[in-house]
Amino acid sequence: MSITFIMYPLLMSGYLQELIYKLSRVGKAIDSNDFSEATSVLGSTTQADWVRNANVAFEKLTLSPEEKSVVEAFNSSLATLISSVDKHDLELSKSAFVSSASALEKWVELTGLVGLLKGL
Repeated sequence: MSITFIMYPLLMSGYLQELIYKLSRVGKAIDSNDFSEATSVLGSTTQADWVRNANVAFEKLTLSPEEKSVVEAFNSSLATLISSVDKHDLELSKSAFVSSASALEKWVELTGLVGLLKGL
């Protein structure tokens, strides 16, 4: 096993920590019915830098078909979350947030990164 392979989780963890931080802020904003805050954190599309960075980490660290499937589910849920927050749809926002967070947690478990990431 090369040192590069061992270091990838550490190198990518910054992107993933940012993702966890953003989702945490969005969850709190949704709980407070603060769509302005949620929108400012999420942005209006899945092309925000923090989403692209998270997907770089997913791409580098995802190996199995199951992990890839979970990443696809996460990205789909995140797109729904962004859209529902933009429409101020509280129930759909809550549901999409839970789906996004659950998919992220599952991916972290599958990839064995549980000990490297904080806030899940």
